Amino acid sequence: MFGTESVKLKDYLKRHGLPENRPDTAHAAVLVPLGFDSVTKRVEIVLTKRAQSVNSHKGQVSFPGGLREAGDDTTLYTALRETEEELGIDPSVIEPLGPLPSVYTRGNLLIFPWVAAVKLPTEFKPRAEEVETVLYLPVKKLVVEGLKPVAVEDEGVTISTIGLTLGTELVWGATARILEHLRLALVAVGY
Repeated sequence: MFGTESVKLKDYLKRHGLPENRPDTAHAAVLVPLGFDSVTKRVEIVLTKRAQSVNSHKGQVSFPGGLREAGDDTTLYTALRETEEELGIDPSVIEPLGPLPSVYTRGNLLIFPWVAAVKLPTEFKPRAEEVETVLYLPVKKLVVEGLKPVAVEDEGVTISTIGLTLGTELVWGATARILEHLRLALVAVGY
């Protein structure tokens, strides 16, 4: 993927990223795809902008993923299955690197994020009813600029959280908290 950094990150995640497991709450999983883009020569994080037709978080920036289903053996399986459904990526071309700490949403959903290497550029086939567009966040931007406090109006409630801007989009909430865990991991391995 991107050389010794991915080996260091995989080792770090193995030691520090064990996901929390809470049987008393609903579980979801997301994939945090990282890839070296041979065209731009940058390591980038793949994100999605959710379609307006989804049930929740309409138009928000997120990672590919979704609810864990009864037949999903692991949260990693959930993340890979959902990524294939949303972006048309065959799981066989994804190299899982390890988990980040899990995060809760306001709706008491526990999200298990899994970092993985993907080859870029990749021809994504976004499922229109779930994904409006695919977005790319340069890892360097995340590491150098970090996330800042933001206030977001959502369904009549003002939420204080962290976030960052990606073009015209604001990345906030659980996605931003996952990005902060990733940023800390990348800094720890010397990226």
